[in-house]
Amino acid sequence: MPSRPQETAREFVQSFQRGEEKGFNFFFREFYAALTYFSYQIIKDKPEAVEIAGEALIKLWERHANFDNITSVKSFLYTTARNASLNWIRQEKKNAQRAKEFAYLNDVIENPITNQIVEAETFREIFLTLETLPPKCRQIFRMHYLEGKDYNQIAKELNLSIKTIYSQNARASLLIRQRIVFALSMIAFLGKFI
Repeated sequence: MPSRPQETAREFVQSFQRGEEKGFNFFFREFYAALTYFSYQIIKDKPEAVEIAGEALIKLWERHANFDNITSVKSFLYTTARNASLNWIRQEKKNAQRAKEFAYLNDVIENPITNQIVEAETFREIFLTLETLPPKCRQIFRMHYLEGKDYNQIAKELNLSIKTIYSQNARASLLIRQRIVFALSMIAFLGKFI
């Protein structure tokens, strides 16, 4: 009588080797719970351990014709589960590293983007305000700040006194500054809600 379980196991191995479902069911019952536990001890993630055990059994089934004894089946299953568990750990570490890098990059990128938005909005406000200035005032401001000309050059080109150039430029600067301060305070206010 004691030899009967070994004969039954041998019969299941042969059935499995022939690709019969009852052979696969035998190995599933014999090893699924143990493989799940084994994988869980490595990765500490129950749903993933269940997945790894199932995948190991599927890989075994795909190679069913190659196995002629229960020892080789057991060796294959545990090796496959161990390798998959270690691969999962490596992948999790990579994912954690990527998440850290993304968080860092997000901080690094987010600040310059915010700064670029503020800078772009500032320039937009300057140009919008410039269009609302009186024509002579606008012309003097453009010549001085955008073309880089000094007051003497502007006075000579426009045939105006330096005092007039200075006062028109000061007026333009004041109007633009007031509008920019208002616009930036609105951007800062709205930034709290983004």
